[in-house]
Amino acid sequence: MLEKITIIGTGLMGGSLALALRQARAASVIAAYDSDPAAREDAGRMGVADQMFDDAQEACRGAEVVFIATPISAIVGAVAACSGALAPGTVVSDLASTKKNVIDEITGMLPAGVGYVGGHPMTGSEQSGVRFAAGDMFDMRYYILTPTEETDPDDLARIQALLTSIGARVISMDPESHDRAMATVSHVPHLLSLLLMQLASREQGRTKSTYRIAAGGFRDMTRITASSPDMWLDIVRENRAFIIERLREYGESVSWLLAVLADEDDEALRKMFVDAAAAREELLAKSGIPSAELYSVSLPVPDEPGVISRITTAMGSIGINIEDISITHPLEGETGILALKILGERSAAEAGAHLRTLGYRASTGKV
Repeated sequence: MLEKITIIGTGLMGGSLALALRQARAASVIAAYDSDPAAREDAGRMGVADQMFDDAQEACRGAEVVFIATPISAIVGAVAACSGALAPGTVVSDLASTKKNVIDEITGMLPAGVGYVGGHPMTGSEQSGVRFAAGDMFDMRYYILTPTEETDPDDLARIQALLTSIGARVISMDPESHDRAMATVSHVPHLLSLLLMQLASREQGRTKSTYRIAAGGFRDMTRITASSPDMWLDIVRENRAFIIERLREYGESVSWLLAVLADEDDEALRKMFVDAAAAREELLAKSGIPSAELYSVSLPVPDEPGVISRITTAMGSIGINIEDISITHPLEGETGILALKILGERSAAEAGAHLRTLGYRASTGKV
C-alpha cells in the first residue's frame, strides 16, 4: 500500500477516482485539491478524500502518485501549481481525453526525477460535478494508458496496479493512435449528436410535436449533448486535426449515401445495413468481459528506454488488456524478464503469438 495519493481536480472524474481509491484502500491517505472553493467544499462534504487541501502544493507534498483530473485547459496550470512539491520518485498521471499535446506539455515541465504516465479513463457521464461522483465509475471500464519511449517501466507498473485495484481494465496505446481513435469513436460522434439535436430543434420550430414523438433511438444518440460545453470545447481544440480528418471522411460517406438514395440503389443500401449490423455485433463481442482465468506471458527484454512502451502498445493494438505488469532482473546483465498478466487462455495465446511475430521470445503459462 502507498502512503499518499493526491487527486488534483474534484469534479465528476477526479471525485470518482478519489472515492474508488479510498474504497480500494490503495493508500493510507487519499488527498485532494480543487482550485474552486465551492468544488472543494462539495468534495469535502461528500467525503471523497481522506484529506482536502486549500493549497495545491500542500496537497501534493509527500504523495507518491498524483493524478491531474482537471479540464484539459487547466492541466498546465495544475502541474505548475504542484511542481514545487513533487519529489523525485513521484509519478504523475492525468485523465485527459486527448493525449499527444498534453503529454508534450506535462513532460516538459516536471521536475527532474518525477515520472509521468498519460491516462484516459473510458467512463464518465453527461452530468458534471462532484455531486455525481461514484466510487464504482471505473469498475470493469477500459482505462487507456499512453506510455512513450521515455516512460519508466516501474512508473507504468505502479499506475497500472492502482487502476487494476479499482476494477479498471487497462489497455495501452501510443498517444497518436489514441487521439486518432478518440476522434473516431468519441469526439466526432459527439459533434454529430450536436448536429442531430440542431436538426431536430429546427424541425420542432416547424412541427411542434417533433420532440414529443422522438423515440428512444434518437434520445440515445443525442444524450451526450447534455455534457459540459466548456469541457468539450477543450477537447475539440486539443484534437482538432484528427477531428477534421474524420469529419471529412464522414462527409464523403454522407455524399455517397446521398448518391445511393438519389439513384434508388436499394442493393447498396441493404449492404450498408448488413455490414453495419455485422460491425455492431463485433463491437459488442469485443467489449464483452470474459470470465476466464489469469495467464502469464513472459519474455526477455533488453534493458533500454521505450521497450515497455513498445510491448504494451503492441498489446493494445490487438485489443489485449494487461491486468498486471512486472519486470525482474534475475541475472546480472542487460536483460530482464517482463511478465504480463492477461485474463483468459485464448487472449494470452494471442498475445504471445503476436509478440513472437515482433521478434520477442514469449512464452505463455497459467498463473
